[in-house]
Amino acid sequence: MENYFLGWGTLVLINTALANIDGRSPLAYFVGSLFFGPILTLALGVTKYDPEKGTSFVNLNLGRSGVPAPSTRLPNWLIVIILIGFGVLFWAMFTGK
Repeated sequence: MENYFLGWGTLVLINTALANIDGRSPLAYFVGSLFFGPILTLALGVTKYDPEKGTSFVNLNLGRSGVPAPSTRLPNWLIVIILIGFGVLFWAMFTGK
């Protein structure tokens, strides 16, 4: 039961911080999150608040800015190192060493 309260309390604090960043009332979202935590997290994630226009939905493909994110590509040598690391990790897990 302690883990439940710890997780819910963390979610309340996260919702409060997200509301504050978006320019919404942190106190209202703190109290609301005590009762409707995951629902308000979803609401904060898919909507944005503009004092002039009000609340609107976010384009989930483009994000809050409405501009596509720049494509980032890892260098080939880094991909090889990551794959070797995963290989060693799986080898150690399955051989017990």
